[in-house]
Amino acid sequence: MSVAFLFEHPNWSEKLISVLSQRIAGLEKINVGELVFDTSLSSPAFTAAINRINIMPSADRSGSVVFQTLHYLQWLEVTGVRVLNGAKAHSVGSSKALQNGVFASLGLDHPKGIAIYRQQDALQAAQQIGYPVIVKPNIGGSGSGVSLFNDAPELENAVRVKSLDLGVDRTGIVQQYIQSDGFVYRVEVLADELFYSIKQPIVAGEFNYCAADGCSTETTNAVEADDFDFCAVGGSGIQQHQPPGDVIQNVISIVKSCAADFGGVEYFLNSATGQPCYYDFNPYSNFVSDGESLLGFSPEERFCEFTIQKLGLATTQET
Repeated sequence: MSVAFLFEHPNWSEKLISVLSQRIAGLEKINVGELVFDTSLSSPAFTAAINRINIMPSADRSGSVVFQTLHYLQWLEVTGVRVLNGAKAHSVGSSKALQNGVFASLGLDHPKGIAIYRQQDALQAAQQIGYPVIVKPNIGGSGSGVSLFNDAPELENAVRVKSLDLGVDRTGIVQQYIQSDGFVYRVEVLADELFYSIKQPIVAGEFNYCAADGCSTETTNAVEADDFDFCAVGGSGIQQHQPPGDVIQNVISIVKSCAADFGGVEYFLNSATGQPCYYDFNPYSNFVSDGESLLGFSPEERFCEFTIQKLGLATTQET
């Protein structure tokens, strides 16, 4: 079986690429940031693909990469390629609206959200949810484009001057604002097994460092730092965390419902109820920076072993 590895931001994936290349003979490496593909081929040169593509737009690349990637994943599946974390997982991972649908279908607590595409519809949505509310792009991440509105006059002014950021496809979510216990929790699973779990304190200021791979974003359309109950920042605050068994099972159910083979789910503890409130599914399966020191094992090695077993591959060691 020939295998391709789909990735972006090469510096994020350098170590994993090295590990996979040592174990999987003839691994084809595809950087979607440079993706051009011949749609007239009946099949590509490989029979399986490992998708580790982040669906978050960023300032240094076109948001079209989100949709180009989705087209490619769908094309691969149509041509018979087996894709770990295929088109459906990518679609759900790129849409806050779809994620909320998954959480709701499983009966899991999540912030109430109303999807919009016209800025003026945010006013009625916020009135229905109740202030304060968060408005954010449906396709986005890392706090990019997130704004908190404490009352109707604040939101009315933003709508009047058309300052709401509805992202690359001009769709957004008006979302219930929930006070957390001050931590973001992230649980990663490989199929039906816990991969690792971390927690990180919410830190005042701009979002500068992701809880896993490094990334930066400007939050110029956001207000006070405590508005970012949905962001994990400050790399030094990352801690290993053992989630309760029911949370692990909920995360496994979420990942399976998204047709994903692996992935991460983020939640926080609702300070009003003390219960987990799920708010994000990420099929990217981020790795904690310096994961071996934090976790006591190499996440790259374990991820590689998982994919080899999942695809039933014979492996090799490169010299």
